Amino acid sequence: MTGSDATGAAAPQAPRGPSTGMLFSIGVATFVATLALLVALPHQTYIRWQSMQTEAYARLGWTYERIHDDPAPIDIALIGTSHTMNGIDGLAVAQTMAAMGVRGAGGRCLTVTNLAIPSYGRNLHYLLTRELLSARKPRAIVLEVLENETRKAHPVYSHVASVADLIDAPRIGNVNYFADLVRLPYRQLVLAAESVSPEAFGLKARFDFANYDGSTVDNTRVVNVNGKALTPSLGTVMDPRALERDAAALREDKRLNYLPKAMAGYEYAMPRRYVGAILDLADRQGVPVYLLYLPGYGKPDRPYDMSYYGGRTMLSLNDLLAHREYWHDVHHLNSQGAAAVSRRLGELLSRRLTGASTVATGGMPIEGCNFGIAQRPLTVTFAKRGIVTSASAD
Repeated sequence: MTGSDATGAAAPQAPRGPSTGMLFSIGVATFVATLALLVALPHQTYIRWQSMQTEAYARLGWTYERIHDDPAPIDIALIGTSHTMNGIDGLAVAQTMAAMGVRGAGGRCLTVTNLAIPSYGRNLHYLLTRELLSARKPRAIVLEVLENETRKAHPVYSHVASVADLIDAPRIGNVNYFADLVRLPYRQLVLAAESVSPEAFGLKARFDFANYDGSTVDNTRVVNVNGKALTPSLGTVMDPRALERDAAALREDKRLNYLPKAMAGYEYAMPRRYVGAILDLADRQGVPVYLLYLPGYGKPDRPYDMSYYGGRTMLSLNDLLAHREYWHDVHHLNSQGAAAVSRRLGELLSRRLTGASTVATGGMPIEGCNFGIAQRPLTVTFAKRGIVTSASAD
């Protein structure tokens, strides 16, 4: 008889283990719970802003310090790409404004702080604006504009954004969305470890004036971070024939739409979301935003699509940008061009901030002006091939 012994009693049954489906479910639940725990690991915000140590992106650590730890006022904040970082000397802008008689309350000279970071991506510009306005009330923000907005996220956004920022980012038109979420648990684990022992990772545990780049850092002569030069001199002039050739090649390759124009809202979902968010946030804080048109050489006289900017004032430097002797490469001004652009920007801002249609040049002493902590001297000179990240729109 099947299933019984010789006495007719039923044979004992071997105990059954969990089913395959149950084991799979337990494995998935354990995996998800582990990821959730990793994502929830705490870390210091200061460490997150320092975490990107690659080349000039490491300026983000200084940005956090300038906003939160340096007591010097931030009257005018410049936000943009390497075009602004390499092309505008904030101190020269401030000195021009002071020489033209622009003063704040109590006769204080205004400061100009260049918060630009290489590469294009409006989501990072939004983070910079939000971080600034969370702690400061500048008199104005100057937002760089190129010939067209980029479709892409900024390449270091996922290093600086909070967990909520990454989850809330646009899904449509954002090719980085799911990749950023996949990398998020590992990022959180690294940030947690760095927060426990910052020095072991080459980071600062706390702000230290003795290890600070200064209130105004000039990157128009040489790109530098933490007292170290990252590039050779930016004073060289690109060969005019090569400049024209490269500009023509970029115009030939320019493609504003890869999708049908009817789908442009999806293709450009990233700048639509974040340019609007920047302007809305500034409006809520009562901070005017001036747009600075600072494209590469040989670009059109104005952006292709002005609908992003809500009728904001566009500051133009087109006559200066047409000078071939002002260019280090087809994307970036050299130090001579940056000096001319910085003076002009100071003049343009002076007119805007004083409300006058014309301002007499010169005549005001600036010796008594306090523009904050002086820039740290460069202790390490350039020793490798220069890297200046281009920020051409795509």
